[in-house]
Order: sequence, then structure tokens, then C-alpha cells
Amino acid sequence: MYTPDDRKLNLREWGFMASIPNQESRGEPAFHRGFWPGSLHGRLVLVPSALLVFGLLITIGVILLHARSRIAAEVTSSVELAHDLATTALRNVADAGSESAALAALAQDVPQVRHVEFVLESSGSAALPAAQPGIGETAPRSGPILASLLAPTPVEQSFPVVVHGRAVGRLIVRSNPTDEIAEIIGEVELFATVLMALCLLTIGGLLLTVRRSLRPLQSLTAGFDRLEHGDFRPISEIPVAELARVSRQFNRFAMSLQRVASDNRLLIDRLLSMQEHERKELAAELHDEFGPALFGIRAEAACIMKMAPCEAETYARARSIAELTDGIQRVNYRMLERLRPLVLEHMGLSQALQQLIASWQARCPAITWSLDVLPDIGAQRESIGLMLYRAAQEAITNAVRHAQASAISVRLARESTGKLVLAVRDNGRGLPESFRYGFGLLGMTERVRQVGGTLTVCNARPGVAVEVAILDRGQPVTEAAHADPVD
Repeated sequence: MYTPDDRKLNLREWGFMASIPNQESRGEPAFHRGFWPGSLHGRLVLVPSALLVFGLLITIGVILLHARSRIAAEVTSSVELAHDLATTALRNVADAGSESAALAALAQDVPQVRHVEFVLESSGSAALPAAQPGIGETAPRSGPILASLLAPTPVEQSFPVVVHGRAVGRLIVRSNPTDEIAEIIGEVELFATVLMALCLLTIGGLLLTVRRSLRPLQSLTAGFDRLEHGDFRPISEIPVAELARVSRQFNRFAMSLQRVASDNRLLIDRLLSMQEHERKELAAELHDEFGPALFGIRAEAACIMKMAPCEAETYARARSIAELTDGIQRVNYRMLERLRPLVLEHMGLSQALQQLIASWQARCPAITWSLDVLPDIGAQRESIGLMLYRAAQEAITNAVRHAQASAISVRLARESTGKLVLAVRDNGRGLPESFRYGFGLLGMTERVRQVGGTLTVCNARPGVAVEVAILDRGQPVTEAAHADPVD
């Protein structure tokens, strides 16, 4: 009837409830403690954020796709313009005085055209003039991967330089979209930066909005946690229209549970009081009526044994009656101890525990028993002493039945704070996998709650430890004087 987890029942806080911790109470994260798609927080933020990023990538992709056609159109237009300019320049130098003068004039006449470069080559003995801007130079074509993806198919045209009917060189027109690609990349980077900033602002707004929107759910979660531990305080009114009705229903539910818990406590207290009252009356009947009757039967049997000869059948029958009466008296004595330990009333808690251990030692001699009780331990209230005695009874019974222990120790002490602490430990197999509070532990739980104490059931490694603590601010009383045991 134990589990491998340590279980502590604070009955002052929990009231009559003794729940088993769930996954969340063991430390595992709730929806508001993490940030992953499985949580509501993650879904409300990550899904819109993913859509924004996907839209950003699609937009940039569309821009780049149109940029390639745009660059190609620009280059085609520039090449056509360069073709017309080159044709005009070549016609102007066709009647030059010499080959060198023609090449020099051609170098001066060829203009700077965007997205196009001119290369002038000489053939034969004609000397090229000094390099002019855009003449004889080729712009570097190496660049990033994006530039190579945007670059259109290269275009190159060659025109012969003819002077007086003789070819003295050639003029080459090549497409060079480097500057246009650089402008496109700059525009894309600026656009992407602006969009990324807008995405970050949007995600930040989502985070703030979702966090503020989920606070009511966190309040509800905290309220349910309190309900699980017997705290029925209402939660604050939720200002969100969609959840306002939920908060009102929760508060009504908490009030209903509080009323039910209060009624249950009253019923349980009444049942325990009636149980103790009936036990007391039954014990009184057994002691005052049944006990003297058994004593009378034993006395009559003794008289018959004195009057009858030892070898007579009457003597044997009387002796059998006496032996049966002795057995019934022992059973009666054990029943009295279970129902109402009179030794607790007459000699105090310490003597009652000593007698309890002695009776268990007689029944289970294979177990090593130990009792540690200070001589000045006492309780001013009868309910406290009876509760501690019943708790010791139940804890020892559980240890003997389930623990398979070779040693059981009982300790009763008063701490400096005034607390009375009863601890029962064994060195058995510990808490098994399937733990459920049986009627014995549930009854012990209610008895401890009635006097405002705490009950702890946990692994002691080895064995199990059961501890009951009760704050008794009264001064310790001296144990009652020794009284004769019950018949």
C-alpha cells in the first residue's frame, strides 16, 4: 500500500484531500512554461511567424525572378543603342587620313554606354591609341552567387574598322550588366531588411499579445492547482470577454467544492467521534459486564474442581470450562486493547506504547523491536494521545503485514518548538509500485487532520518511515500513576 515516491500529506493545508501528484506537479512543464509547437503559446506565435517568414522568402523570390527579366531588357536596349553608335562612329572614320588617325578618332568617338563595354583591337602595324574610358577594358565578371544567377546570357558583337576599303582592326561590343545587377541586389537587400524588421516587429507584437492573452489561462491553471491541494480560494475576474464566463464558473465550482469539503469534514468528524464513542461504550460493556461474567464462570469452575475428586469426570469438565474461560478472557483483553486502550487513560501515552510494543513482540519475536520515548512525554488533550496511539497501531500493523521487515522502531519525542513527533520506521522492502491509501491510512489521515497535525509517509531507504507531527502548545504533563491492568 505504498509507492516508490515520497508522499507528504500536509493535512493542515489539504483538509480531507490526499491526492497523488500528477506529472505537472512533479516538475514537468505546463503550456505556459515552455515554447514549442505542442503548446498553445508556441502555436499562436510560431505559426504566424512561420507564415511571415515564408511570405518574406516568396516575396524576395518573386522580386529576383522579375529582376532577371528586367536586367535582360536593360542589357538588350543598351546593346541596340551601342550597335547604332558603333555603326555611326565607324562610318565617320572610314575616310580618315591614316590608320592610326582612324583608330584614334574611333577611340574618341565611341561613347560611354551603360551596361555595355567597347573593346578596340588593331590588326597589322596600326598602333592603338592610349586607352580611353570604356575602351580596351573589361569589367570584372566574378561576383557572388546571386550576381551569377541574375546575369543574363552574354551578348557580344564585332564590327570591322575599315579605312579606305582596308580593314585595320575591329570594334567589339560586349554586354556588361554588373552595375545593373549591383543596383538590383542593393534594392533587394534594402527591401529584405525592411521586411525583416517588419516581421520582427510583428513577431514581437505577437509575443506580447499572446503572453498577455494567456495570462488568464495561467490564472486558471494556478486555480486548479490550488483546488487539487484543497485550497478553494476564487480567482480574479478575467477581463477577457471570451473567458469571463469561465472564471465565474470556476469560482462557483470552487465554492461548491468548498461546501462539499466542509460537509465531508463535518461528516467524517462525526463518524470518527461516533466510532470512538461506540468503541468506548463497547469496551465498557466488555470490561464491566463481560469481564465479571467470565470471572464468575472461572470462579464457579474452580469451586467445582475443589469439590469433585480429581479422577471424576466432573473435575475434568470443570477444568475444561476453566481453560476455555481463560482463553475467552485473553480474547476479551485483546479486544479491549483494540477498542479502547485503558492503559492509555490510566498510565499515559508512554506506557501505552510500551505495552503495545510488548504485545507485538510477543506475537512477532523474529522482528527486532525498539521504542524511544522520553519519560516526560504527555499530552494535555485526550484526543491527541489517542490519535498518536492509533497512528502507532496502524503504522506498526502495516509494517508487519506488508514490509517484510526484520526491525521496527518507534520514537516519540517533543521538539523544542512544542511539536509532538511520532515516527515509526522499518527496514523492509520499501514502497511497492502500486500505492493506494487503504482504509487504515485514510482513517489515520482524518485523525491527524482533526487535531491539526501533519502526516508523512515516505521511503526511508531501506524501508518506510511514517511520521506524525502535532503542535501541542500545552506544557508536558507527568504520566499518570500506575494502575492495575484490566482483568
